[in-house]
Amino acid sequence: MGRVNAYLMDVQEFVFDFYTDSGELTSEVSTTDDIIKAVKEEFGNGMAVDAAREQISQIEHGWW
Repeated sequence: MGRVNAYLMDVQEFVFDFYTDSGELTSEVSTTDDIIKAVKEEFGNGMAVDAAREQISQIEHGWW
């Protein structure tokens, strides 16, 4: 479980880097699809993309 947790935390931190403290997208990306594309390039498809989508949803809805 430790490796999976660390992996998911890495994805989470990667996604956070595309947002400001107030939850707005940084100038590095223009849409959340750009973030997903970057996640795929960095971590591959599968669980990383699912985790990124969940994190984006939480940030966009102000839950984080």
